[in-house]
Amino acid sequence: MSIDIEIILYQVLIVLFPIFVYHLFFYEKTSDRRKPLSKLTFILILILVLAMSFPVQFSEGYIYDFRLIPFIISFVYGGTIPGLITGAVLLTYRFIIGGDGFYVVFISYLITCIVLIFMGEKIQRFQKKRNLIFVSIVFWANTLMIMLTLFTHNQNNQLYFMFVFYFITWICLMMVVFVIENVNQQIEIRERLQKDEKLNVVSQLAASVAHEVRNPLTSVRGFLQLMTDDDNLKQAQRSYIKIALSELDHAQSIINDYLSLAKPNTEELSTINISDEVMKTVALMTSYSNIQNITIQPSIQDSLYIRGNKSEIKQVLVNIIKNGIEAMNTGGNLTIKAYEKDSVISIEVIDSGKGMTKAQLKKLGTPFYTTKEKGTGVGLTISYQIVQAMKGRIFVESKIDKGTIFTIQFPSV
Repeated sequence: MSIDIEIILYQVLIVLFPIFVYHLFFYEKTSDRRKPLSKLTFILILILVLAMSFPVQFSEGYIYDFRLIPFIISFVYGGTIPGLITGAVLLTYRFIIGGDGFYVVFISYLITCIVLIFMGEKIQRFQKKRNLIFVSIVFWANTLMIMLTLFTHNQNNQLYFMFVFYFITWICLMMVVFVIENVNQQIEIRERLQKDEKLNVVSQLAASVAHEVRNPLTSVRGFLQLMTDDDNLKQAQRSYIKIALSELDHAQSIINDYLSLAKPNTEELSTINISDEVMKTVALMTSYSNIQNITIQPSIQDSLYIRGNKSEIKQVLVNIIKNGIEAMNTGGNLTIKAYEKDSVISIEVIDSGKGMTKAQLKKLGTPFYTTKEKGTGVGLTISYQIVQAMKGRIFVESKIDKGTIFTIQFPSV
């Protein structure tokens, strides 16, 4: 039994030590982990091979190791392709090792693999708590299948040892999840700090430039309006002045966006009925959508309340709805939903436009980035900033030629 304890401790070490090394020395984003040859995939395969090379042997033909940990982690934090690679290595090495029970292992891991692939997209949205619960369910379901196998082979004397061993395995699995979640949190904080630093510099520059430019624009606009009162002007000259005034108004609108970027007005938050604000915004944007031959289809749940600023949330909704309308050049339907689920209020703006690539999605919300020909890249940056100030979040899903779903979430009050 002392040898078994030593090997169990060794199993713990070969799982936790590489994960701690990954945590301390490697910087890898979620998108990088999903690549077939990511650092995380390499480390998990290393853990897998070491764990299977030095198993705990209960009796002839019955061995135990921590192989389930890298297998589950590869799917949850790597994705389908890294998961399949890790699973293929596991089964290949198990076949090379030989012995009875290969087909039992194959069927057990195949079922687990199918479940993890099926849940792939949902796993990406899970927060830390849900990840812990999901990983635990998958682990104990797989363990249950092994217990049933022991029952069918009349190996009841192994059940106590198996339960203790897999309980230790589960503890190690939870520690690995905590470490990777901590890595994710550190990456998120680092990216947020970098983004905030850039945004702060841009905001200060925007404010100073906008104030300096707005004054001469106001003077020019005033003189042009005075010129329109001159009866000696020709029709062509009047049309030129009209075009000039229109362009000045456009310039003024851009400057106002930059000023909003410099300092969004979110200091005074109050309880607002977001259902009413969404309906008002839909009514406001209906005329614009009709011109573009687009029908807005609202589905708004009544009496949804959040903490926010009415004018600012209206600015966010107008921005995102306008983007959705402009994304559909050939007409179509724009669906707007507002509902509450699990104390979270979600507002979805769903278009059937041209969609965006994954590379474009990553850049959304960064200053001066836009997918529109005449856009400034400021509107969405302001929207992200306002929503974040109101303790909310924005999620975007998009596929080329299929459309885009903007989801804004706020905690309900």
